[in-house]
Amino acid sequence: MKKAVAAGTEPVDSAERALFAQMSGKKAPTDVERAFDIHEEFYKREVMESFLLAEATPQEIEDVLRVSVPITEAYMHLFFDLDVFEDELDRLNYAYTYDKNDFGAKLKKFAVDMGKESLMVRMSRGSYVVPSSSVQESVRSTAFMLSQLAKTNNASSATAKEAYRWAQLALKAAVEDDTQDQGNVDRVVMELETVDETTNEETSGIDKVDILH
Repeated sequence: MKKAVAAGTEPVDSAERALFAQMSGKKAPTDVERAFDIHEEFYKREVMESFLLAEATPQEIEDVLRVSVPITEAYMHLFFDLDVFEDELDRLNYAYTYDKNDFGAKLKKFAVDMGKESLMVRMSRGSYVVPSSSVQESVRSTAFMLSQLAKTNNASSATAKEAYRWAQLALKAAVEDDTQDQGNVDRVVMELETVDETTNEETSGIDKVDILH
C-alpha cells in the first residue's frame, strides 16, 4: 500500500481505497481509521493478531477487547488475512517463527499453544468466564496428556508419580463423561416410552437403545 500511495495509484477494492485515503492524509471511514491505528501501534497490533491467530471470532474479540466487529473485519481484510494459512501447519509455523519483537513472539506462541479461551482470560484480566463445558474438556485432555509422562520416566521418579495422579483425574473425568452420556440416553428412552405415537421395541422388534442410535 505504501508503494501505491507513493505512486498515487488508487486501489479498486473499497476497503483498500479507504486505507489509501487514510495513508494519503485524507478522511477515511472510522472503521478503517481505527484498524490502521491498531496496526501502527506495537502492542495493539500484536494483541489483535494473537486473537486472530487463536481463531477468536470478531464478536469474541469485541466481547473481550471492546473492538467493534466492523473494525476487526476491516483489520482482517487489510492487514491480517487468515486465508494465507493453507492449513494448521502454516499457522503454527508463523507463530513459532515470528521474530519481529519479543512481546509479539511470546504472545502469538501463547495464543496457538493455549487457545483462544486462555488468551481471552489473560487479556480480559480474568473477567471473561470460560464455559463449563470448555473447562471440562480442557481438564480431561490435559490430564490425559500429562498422564502419559509415566511412560517415559522411571516409575519411582517424581515426574512419574505426578503422572499417575493426572492419570487418576483423567480416568475420573472419562468415567463421569460415560455416566453423563448414559443418563442422557435413559432420559430420552423414558420420553419415548411416554409418547403413544413413538415406535418402541415392542412394536418394531428393535431394542429401545438401538432406536436411539
